[in-house]
Amino acid sequence: MVWMTLWDFLSPRKENLILRWTRQNRLSKRDRAKLNQKLDRLQQLDFNLATRTGMLIGPLHGQEHIFKLVVNGNVKMRPLLCKGPINERSEYTLLLGVVQRDGRFPPDAAQKAESNRGAVLKDPERRQLHERF
Repeated sequence: MVWMTLWDFLSPRKENLILRWTRQNRLSKRDRAKLNQKLDRLQQLDFNLATRTGMLIGPLHGQEHIFKLVVNGNVKMRPLLCKGPINERSEYTLLLGVVQRDGRFPPDAAQKAESNRGAVLKDPERRQLHERF
């Protein structure tokens, strides 16, 4: 079994923005459990298998490195992530938490995720090991 390392994106002040996203959306215990379960499963799949099985969808339009993880609960969670970007063979980085409403998510979400990816490439300290919700 493959074991991929999962990272969370940090603000310039080193605040875990993925954790903040889960708190701001007041996810229920059930939704947090679904999200944790999906992320645990993702860590067990290499990138090719995760995309072939539909666990990761993408790349998103106009952003070749950004993929979404579909988690359905009371809230339609769509964390945006990339493989790598420091070690593309063994890690994923959660870049932006997104909630889908009415079949759509914020129009600038993919661009923000790509910007966050660029920040990690410039400064790998802009991420930390994933913190469970």
